[in-house]
Amino acid sequence: MGICVERSKVGRQQLLRLARAQVVTTRELANIFGISPPHAAKLAFDLKKKGFLARVKRGVYASVPLDTDPRGFHPDPFLTAQKALGEGYTFSHQSALTLLGGEQTVPRTVDVSASGVRSRRRNLGSFVAHIHSVPVGSLKYVTTRVRRGGATLEVTSPERTLVDLAALPNPVQDYEAALEAFRALLPRSDLKRLLAVARATENAATLARVGHLLQVSARSSSELTDVLRSIRSSLVHAGPVYFATRPRDPSNRFDHEFKLVYPGGH
Repeated sequence: MGICVERSKVGRQQLLRLARAQVVTTRELANIFGISPPHAAKLAFDLKKKGFLARVKRGVYASVPLDTDPRGFHPDPFLTAQKALGEGYTFSHQSALTLLGGEQTVPRTVDVSASGVRSRRRNLGSFVAHIHSVPVGSLKYVTTRVRRGGATLEVTSPERTLVDLAALPNPVQDYEAALEAFRALLPRSDLKRLLAVARATENAATLARVGHLLQVSARSSSELTDVLRSIRSSLVHAGPVYFATRPRDPSNRFDHEFKLVYPGGH
C-alpha cells in the first residue's frame, strides 16, 4: 500500500523510512526512493503538496508524521538545524542546556556556535537559528555528544554551557534563568574545569558572574571554597559589573565579594 503523487508511486515502506529519517536533504530523499537527485527534488515538491514533507530551506525537508496535520506541524528544531546548517556547528547556550537535560522547554530559537562564521540569525522554516561566532579552536575539549531522534548531536559540555550563559550580554540576561541553569548542570560539572573554562574567556565580567552564581547555587565543599577563592583573587583589581539589571535601578543589590550588581529580591 502506498500513495500516488503526480510523478511517481510512493510505497508504504518508503514512507516509513522517510518518517524515521525525520529531516532529509534532497540527496537523502533520492537514496530513500532510489531515484536521481533531480527527480528527488520534484518528488519533494509533490510530497510537500500532499502534506508528507515540510520545507525547511532549499534542499532540506522535514518529514510530517502520518497522524499530524501539516498545517500545525513543527519539526524538531535540533535535528532540523543540524541538517540545515551542516557540519562545523555545535549546539550551545540555551540549546545546550536543553539537550543536556537542564531545561525541558524546547525554544523556537536554536543556539549554535562555530568558528569561521559571523554571528547572525538564520530563519530555518518555523524557527530561528542564532549563530554565535567563536574563536578558532575555542571549542576543542569542551564539547560532548548526545543522542536525539536517532541522530548524534554535538553539544557544548556542561561547563562550557554554563560559562556561555554567564557571558551573554547584560541586556539579554535573565538572572533567574541563569540560576536555574547552574542548579541543573552543576551536578554534572567539574568545578575546576568550569573555572578553567571561565578563565579562558579572559573576561572579568564573565568570571564575576560565574563566581556569584556558584556561590548562590552550589553545595558547599572544599573544592568550591578553593574555586571561589581563586575567582575572588582574580577580581581584586576589577571594577563592578552588571548582571541582568540596569544601572541606578533602585532594586539593585551588590555582591561585594565578586563586585557584581544583580537584581534585588534574591
